[in-house]
Amino acid sequence: MGQRDIEVLINQYGSVLTRFFEHMSDMVFLMAVEEGPRFRYVLMNPAAMQAARLTEAAYGKLIEEANPEEKAAILNSMYRQAVASGKPTHFTTYGEFVGETILTPICNSEGVCTHVFAVTRDITERKKLESQLEHMAYHDMLTGLPNRRLLLDRMQQAIAKAKRSDQLLAVLFLDCDNFKEINDTWGHDVGDQFLQVLAKRLASCVRDVDTVARLGGDEFVILLTSLESDTEAAKVAARILDVLQQPWLIAKQRFSITTSIGIAFFPHDGTDADQLLRHADQALYKAKSGGRNGYRFYSPTRE
Repeated sequence: MGQRDIEVLINQYGSVLTRFFEHMSDMVFLMAVEEGPRFRYVLMNPAAMQAARLTEAAYGKLIEEANPEEKAAILNSMYRQAVASGKPTHFTTYGEFVGETILTPICNSEGVCTHVFAVTRDITERKKLESQLEHMAYHDMLTGLPNRRLLLDRMQQAIAKAKRSDQLLAVLFLDCDNFKEINDTWGHDVGDQFLQVLAKRLASCVRDVDTVARLGGDEFVILLTSLESDTEAAKVAARILDVLQQPWLIAKQRFSITTSIGIAFFPHDGTDADQLLRHADQALYKAKSGGRNGYRFYSPTRE
């Protein structure tokens, strides 16, 4: 379509075009291209005006005349890229809402871009859903802690970093010594609330750079990174034992709890995530068989 054709169409049928797009939930913009290039508002539908916080008073104004400076700079950059490409160009913008935009240059018979037609779809809710689904894939639904999948990913990254920096990392495998009694005595609702509080208590015992993960039931794993010696892991284990022995009040029920912890170190006790978890679990078994309410380091002579 030539420049004259589209200008005639806009001048003669602009109101019809506006009504055509009036009930679309997508945001529609038609911009005239001037030397620079610079862009003037020609048409917008109601969804576009609401989202852009503009009115028909913006018609005939440049982008920078109708918008705050920062927003105008972003919009001008997008439109200029579309003009330069000469073909439909896709953008995703982030702000109060997430917008997926297609900018289509319209050229005259001489190949000069005279207008840009833009359609923006609000995909905020879709992105929220995608984020929620991604979170669910990597986190335990009850406690919000990382699950096994995310734990293994972080362990692999931590192992690679430990190799480069020649530092220790520790894996603490733990479970409660009498969790079944809580479920049997007060029910699973109390048991679930207990696990949620337990997750918070465990997180309070470690640094922000460490990972507390729930594998299922009352099984938790703690990944400690960038350690100088095994005594640092021992201190964390002792802190956990002390914190978990503090009084528990869940749903008006008072009870006490102890835990057992098995500890394995990279690189001494394993060189990959699966091996470290397995050896920490074996150390946990030794802690339980040795009287519970304590921690044990993995020792291959005690398998």
